[in-house]
Amino acid sequence: MKKKILVIIVVLLILIMGIAFFAIKYYYEKVNQQEIDSSIHGVVIGEKVPFYLEAEVENVKQLRLLNKGENVYILDEFEAHDIEWYKIKVDGKINGYVRAENIDYYKEINSEKVLVSDVSQFNVDKTFESAGDYEVFLLENKISYVYIRAGGRGYGSKGNFYYDENYDMYIEACEYLKIPYGFYFLDEALDSKEIDEEVSFIKNFISENAGENCVLPVALDVEKHDGKGRADTIWDSRYKLVQELINDLDKEGIDTIVYTNAQTANLYLSKLKTKFWIAYYPEENKIPDYWYFDTEQEGASNTRLQKKTIGWQFTEHGAGDDISEDLDVSLMKKDFYK
Repeated sequence: MKKKILVIIVVLLILIMGIAFFAIKYYYEKVNQQEIDSSIHGVVIGEKVPFYLEAEVENVKQLRLLNKGENVYILDEFEAHDIEWYKIKVDGKINGYVRAENIDYYKEINSEKVLVSDVSQFNVDKTFESAGDYEVFLLENKISYVYIRAGGRGYGSKGNFYYDENYDMYIEACEYLKIPYGFYFLDEALDSKEIDEEVSFIKNFISENAGENCVLPVALDVEKHDGKGRADTIWDSRYKLVQELINDLDKEGIDTIVYTNAQTANLYLSKLKTKFWIAYYPEENKIPDYWYFDTEQEGASNTRLQKKTIGWQFTEHGAGDDISEDLDVSLMKKDFYK
């Protein structure tokens, strides 16, 4: 009898200890998640950054070195010993301290015109190897908005739909940094039936992939393909189909702008009831301190476009010493996006 009672007591103690263990584990996981949720999402921008147990530089344990592009959660910012420090969380669970100069995070820019990056699968490997690499680029170059290629309709005769192979990497980077972003889609519709198909494609893509920070209007990419595009034979009337696509997406509650090059916009698309994002590359070695309509490019005097243009892609190869990466960069009017 005593032996049976002893066994029961042992079992009860094991149960109580198990419950206590899981309760404590749950509590610390909840506190840890609360810290992450209320933190600023930062990125390591220095090389081999010391991560300390305390906000000291002498006689203090160094937990490890942080790598450039590594994601961290900033819990606090303060000054100690004449040094600016961040208290951060690494790997989602380890708290420690780093010099603030080695960590950066997305800060809203208040300029009238802000820098915008648009990216696709073609920037992977050539420009960026990971979401972390892209995050460092965004922070170092003070990029305010991002456009991510969703996919489009092929410009060959079949006109099959395709998805960008790396859109999810860019979404991950923007969602982590809380940078406002949107998608762009390449249109090649030839008739109303194909417009309906494109509406469904765009609607489904947004439904399946848009995160909390996907707040920019969809950019409809309408371009010439040197006579090889399936829609290159209908430019005189193409604006009607593009307007139909804009109107049908509007009925679905999807805001849009149109991306195209300056010459095409001037010759064929300025009648559209939309806002324009114009591509024109007069001088690709620096960030311009002027606007597209200050250039002498043919069409820069088009008053219809002047009233409707909110974005200018001024380079497809970076901007010299200002932006060394080989990619598209634009200026956009911030008031429109507000």
